[in-house]
Amino acid sequence: MRAVGDVTLAAVWHPDPHHPITWAMFFGALIVVAGSAMVLIGVFAAVDTWRKAGRPRGDSLRGVLLGGGCCLVAGLVVAAFGIWLY
Repeated sequence: MRAVGDVTLAAVWHPDPHHPITWAMFFGALIVVAGSAMVLIGVFAAVDTWRKAGRPRGDSLRGVLLGGGCCLVAGLVVAAFGIWLY
């Protein structure tokens, strides 16, 4: 028989009791999401500009594609840092 003050918690989820979630892991996941968003925005901007540009698609788009590529690389670096932090 149970005592009156005995409380049992049911269905409490925890990923791993030996590896608790910390603030560093939270911010790491947040940084991964931010880096992924940067990658998606860069790719979308480059593709959208490429499709809207008229023919011929030469020197006029070089800066736009370079900017999209820089956004892609920066997003991948930020996401990699978040993965390392996590």
